[in-house]
Amino acid sequence: MNIIPYHELRKISPEKARELIRKVFEANNKNISKTAKILGVSRHTVRRAVYGPVEDKSRKPKTCPKKLSSELENLIIQEAKKPGFRYRRLSLYLFRKIWR
Repeated sequence: MNIIPYHELRKISPEKARELIRKVFEANNKNISKTAKILGVSRHTVRRAVYGPVEDKSRKPKTCPKKLSSELENLIIQEAKKPGFRYRRLSLYLFRKIWR
């Protein structure tokens, strides 16, 4: 019988990997250290799998404070297409155009 290591199983299916941790955790009388040692993972990983949700959370940031407005972004793209505008000249040009 071939046993797939936790990290390999996680690449295939994160949900199945968490279920595996939960089953081993229950089989070892809810001993976190023993479960971690058997599976070759950290205790923190066991805690996350046991007490956290089965599915992965989104890694997408909730906010982006430095994001430009779409009008400013379109202006930069439009002006950058003109010949002779590299980043220094373009930044000075936009600074004069917008903030004056």
